[in-house]
Amino acid sequence: MSEVCLILGATGEVGRRVVAAMRARGLAVRGASRAPEGPGMVRFDLLDRSTHGPAFEGVSAVMLISRPGDEEARVHAAPVVAAMAAAGVRRVATLSALGAGRREDFSLRRVERLVEGSGMAWTHVRPNFFMQMLARPPLSAEVAAKGTLSLPLGDARIAYVDAEDVAAVMARALTDDALIGRAVDVNGPESLGHHEVAATIARAAGRDVRYVALDEDEARRLMERRGFPPAQVGRVLRFYALAREGWCAAADAEVAGLLGRPPRTFDRFAAAHASAWR
Repeated sequence: MSEVCLILGATGEVGRRVVAAMRARGLAVRGASRAPEGPGMVRFDLLDRSTHGPAFEGVSAVMLISRPGDEEARVHAAPVVAAMAAAGVRRVATLSALGAGRREDFSLRRVERLVEGSGMAWTHVRPNFFMQMLARPPLSAEVAAKGTLSLPLGDARIAYVDAEDVAAVMARALTDDALIGRAVDVNGPESLGHHEVAATIARAAGRDVRYVALDEDEARRLMERRGFPPAQVGRVLRFYALAREGWCAAADAEVAGLLGRPPRTFDRFAAAHASAWR
C-alpha cells in the first residue's frame, strides 16, 4: 500500500495546518471535509457513514478528530474507527485534548480507547488551549470594542499553545514510528496568568486591556448573549473548570524536543496578531 495520510477536518484550525506542513515536506496527503474544495480533498462527514469507506480507500494513516467535550464523541467515532480498520488503515493519530488521560469517563479518552483497541498503530496528540482562541471572535471582538478580556478562569494559569505547533506535532505523530503507542501533551513554553495575558495583548495592540475574572454564571450568561448554543456553553464551561483546577498550567516538557525548536511564545504570537485586538 502507498503511504498516504488522510487528514480529517482538513479545513479546521489544526487540520489545514497539518495538510500544509505535510505537503511542504513532499509527503502524500489528502484532506477530508464535509464540503471539500480544491485538489487533494475528499468528502467526509462524521455522521454520514456512506462517506467513510470511500474517504479511507488507499490510505495508510489518518488524523482522527472529535469535538472536545462532545459527550457523544465515542458513539460518533466508533463507526469511523471501524471503517478505517476495514479499509486497511495501519496508523491513526488522534487529536485529543490535554488531560484526556486523567479520567476514563472523558469522552475523548473513550475515543482514544477505541483507537487503542482497533489493531491499528496509534498516537494521541493532546493539546492545551490554543493561542488562536484569544485572537478571534468573540474574545478578540471584546478586546477591540471594550478593552477587556472576560473569562471564568480566576487566577488559573494556562500554557497556551500555538495551533502551528500542534500541527507540527501531529505531522510527526503520523510519520514517526518512535511515537507509536504514545500520548503527547502539547503545551506552550510558558504558564501564564490572565493578567499577564491581557498585558501581553495590550503591549502588542498598543492599547489598554484588562482581564475580568467571571464566575461561572456570569460566563454562562455572556456566552448565551453571544449566541452560543446550550450544548456548546456546557462544553466550554467544563474545559474552563478543568483549567481552574490547574490541569492546563504545566509548561512544555516535550514539544521542543520533538520539533527541534522551542514552541512559540505568546509574546511572539501576540505581536503577529496585534491587529485582531485593535
